Amino acid sequence: MALIKVEFERGGAFQARLLEQEAPKTCRVIKERLPFSYRFHQSIISGQALVTLPPDLTVEPENQWVAGTPPGTLAFLVKDEARLVPDEIYIAYGIFISRGLMVDMKQPVNVFARIETDLEELAVVGKRVLMEGAELVTFSLVSP
Repeated sequence: MALIKVEFERGGAFQARLLEQEAPKTCRVIKERLPFSYRFHQSIISGQALVTLPPDLTVEPENQWVAGTPPGTLAFLVKDEARLVPDEIYIAYGIFISRGLMVDMKQPVNVFARIETDLEELAVVGKRVLMEGAELVTFSLVSP
Protein backbone atom coordinates (compact mmCIF):
# COMPACT_ATOMS: atom_id res chain seq x y z
CA MET A 1 0.00 0.00 0.00
CA ALA A 2 1.64 3.22 -1.17
CA LEU A 3 1.18 6.41 0.79
CA ILE A 4 1.76 9.96 -0.34
CA LYS A 5 2.25 13.04 1.80
CA VAL A 6 0.11 16.09 1.01
CA GLU A 7 1.67 19.15 2.65
CA PHE A 8 0.30 22.72 2.68
CA GLU A 9 2.69 25.67 2.73
CA ARG A 10 0.97 27.46 5.65
CA GLY A 11 0.65 24.32 7.75
CA GLY A 12 -1.06 20.97 7.55
CA ALA A 13 0.37 17.68 6.37
CA PHE A 14 -1.66 14.58 5.60
CA GLN A 15 -1.03 11.05 4.42
CA ALA A 16 -3.15 9.75 1.56
CA ARG A 17 -3.47 6.11 0.56
CA LEU A 18 -3.09 5.62 -3.19
CA LEU A 19 -5.94 3.53 -4.61
CA GLU A 20 -3.69 1.45 -6.83
CA GLN A 21 -6.24 -1.35 -7.31
CA GLU A 22 -9.04 1.03 -8.31
CA ALA A 23 -7.01 3.55 -10.35
CA PRO A 24 -3.73 1.90 -11.37
CA LYS A 25 -2.98 4.14 -14.36
CA THR A 26 -3.61 7.38 -12.48
CA CYS A 27 -1.61 6.20 -9.46
CA ARG A 28 1.29 5.18 -11.70
CA VAL A 29 1.42 8.64 -13.31
CA ILE A 30 1.21 10.36 -9.92
CA LYS A 31 3.96 8.17 -8.41
CA GLU A 32 6.26 8.70 -11.41
CA ARG A 33 6.00 12.48 -11.00
CA LEU A 34 6.58 12.65 -7.24
CA PRO A 35 7.58 14.92 -5.67
CA PHE A 36 5.65 17.81 -7.20
CA SER A 37 3.96 21.01 -6.05
CA TYR A 38 1.02 22.98 -7.38
CA ARG A 39 -0.88 26.02 -6.11
CA PHE A 40 -4.38 25.00 -4.97
CA HIS A 41 -7.32 27.36 -4.50
CA GLN A 42 -10.94 26.95 -3.45
CA SER A 43 -13.07 25.30 -6.12
CA ILE A 44 -15.66 27.67 -7.53
CA ILE A 45 -18.20 25.02 -8.56
CA SER A 46 -17.51 21.71 -6.82
CA GLY A 47 -18.23 22.54 -3.19
CA GLN A 48 -15.82 21.95 -0.34
CA ALA A 49 -12.78 21.11 -2.42
CA LEU A 50 -9.45 22.63 -3.35
CA VAL A 51 -8.41 22.56 -7.00
CA THR A 52 -5.38 23.11 -9.21
CA LEU A 53 -4.93 23.03 -12.98
CA PRO A 54 -1.66 21.18 -13.54
CA PRO A 55 -0.12 22.45 -16.80
CA ASP A 56 2.19 19.44 -17.15
CA LEU A 57 0.24 16.42 -15.89
CA THR A 58 -2.55 14.41 -17.48
CA VAL A 59 -4.06 10.95 -17.07
CA GLU A 60 -6.61 8.69 -18.76
CA PRO A 61 -10.17 8.19 -17.44
CA GLU A 62 -10.59 5.39 -14.87
CA ASN A 63 -12.37 4.79 -11.54
CA GLN A 64 -14.63 7.75 -12.31
CA TRP A 65 -17.12 9.21 -9.84
CA VAL A 66 -19.42 12.22 -10.00
CA ALA A 67 -20.92 12.21 -6.49
CA GLY A 68 -20.63 10.46 -3.16
CA THR A 69 -16.92 11.14 -2.79
CA PRO A 70 -16.14 11.46 0.92
CA PRO A 71 -13.99 14.16 2.53
CA GLY A 72 -10.32 13.33 2.06
CA THR A 73 -10.77 12.19 -1.55
CA LEU A 74 -8.07 13.10 -4.07
CA ALA A 75 -9.42 13.12 -7.60
CA PHE A 76 -8.26 13.99 -11.11
CA LEU A 77 -10.61 15.62 -13.60
CA VAL A 78 -9.39 14.45 -17.02
CA LYS A 79 -9.08 17.01 -19.80
CA ASP A 80 -11.99 17.00 -22.23
CA GLU A 81 -11.25 19.52 -24.97
CA ALA A 82 -14.64 19.07 -26.64
CA ARG A 83 -16.33 20.31 -23.46
CA LEU A 84 -13.60 22.90 -22.64
CA VAL A 85 -12.63 20.99 -19.48
CA PRO A 86 -8.96 21.24 -18.44
CA ASP A 87 -6.98 18.75 -16.36
CA GLU A 88 -7.67 19.43 -12.67
CA ILE A 89 -6.67 17.84 -9.37
CA TYR A 90 -9.08 18.09 -6.44
CA ILE A 91 -8.64 17.63 -2.70
CA ALA A 92 -12.09 17.25 -1.10
CA TYR A 93 -12.29 18.55 2.46
CA GLY A 94 -16.08 18.32 2.77
CA ILE A 95 -19.06 17.90 0.45
CA PHE A 96 -17.69 17.53 -3.09
CA ILE A 97 -19.53 17.00 -6.38
CA SER A 98 -17.49 17.15 -9.55
CA ARG A 99 -18.32 19.85 -12.05
CA GLY A 100 -18.46 20.12 -15.76
CA LEU A 101 -20.51 21.06 -18.78
CA MET A 102 -22.40 17.79 -19.05
CA VAL A 103 -26.20 17.82 -19.30
CA ASP A 104 -26.48 17.00 -15.59
CA MET A 105 -23.70 19.54 -14.79
CA LYS A 106 -21.38 16.83 -13.50
CA GLN A 107 -18.07 15.76 -14.99
CA PRO A 108 -16.66 12.44 -13.73
CA VAL A 109 -13.33 12.47 -11.89
CA ASN A 110 -10.73 9.74 -11.37
CA VAL A 111 -10.66 8.98 -7.65
CA PHE A 112 -7.02 8.01 -7.02
CA ALA A 113 -6.25 8.49 -3.31
CA ARG A 114 -7.84 9.05 0.10
CA ILE A 115 -6.80 10.90 3.23
CA GLU A 116 -8.37 8.73 5.92
CA THR A 117 -7.26 10.41 9.15
CA ASP A 118 -7.17 13.98 10.48
CA LEU A 119 -10.23 14.91 8.40
CA GLU A 120 -11.21 17.61 10.91
CA GLU A 121 -7.80 19.23 10.42
CA LEU A 122 -8.18 18.90 6.63
CA ALA A 123 -11.50 20.79 6.89
CA VAL A 124 -9.75 23.56 8.86
CA VAL A 125 -7.03 23.80 6.19
CA GLY A 126 -9.63 23.82 3.41
CA LYS A 127 -11.55 26.64 5.06
CA ARG A 128 -8.28 28.54 5.55
CA VAL A 129 -7.61 28.35 1.80
CA LEU A 130 -11.20 29.48 1.15
CA MET A 131 -10.85 32.53 3.41
CA GLU A 132 -7.15 33.41 3.03
CA GLY A 133 -6.33 32.37 -0.52
CA ALA A 134 -4.40 29.83 -2.54
CA GLU A 135 -1.54 27.76 -1.12
CA LEU A 136 1.27 25.74 -2.58
CA VAL A 137 0.67 22.05 -1.90
CA THR A 138 3.52 19.55 -2.17
CA PHE A 139 2.95 15.87 -2.88
CA SER A 140 5.69 13.37 -2.02
CA LEU A 141 6.04 9.65 -1.48
CA VAL A 142 6.02 8.45 2.13
CA SER A 143 9.02 6.22 2.75
CA PRO A 144 8.06 2.66 3.72
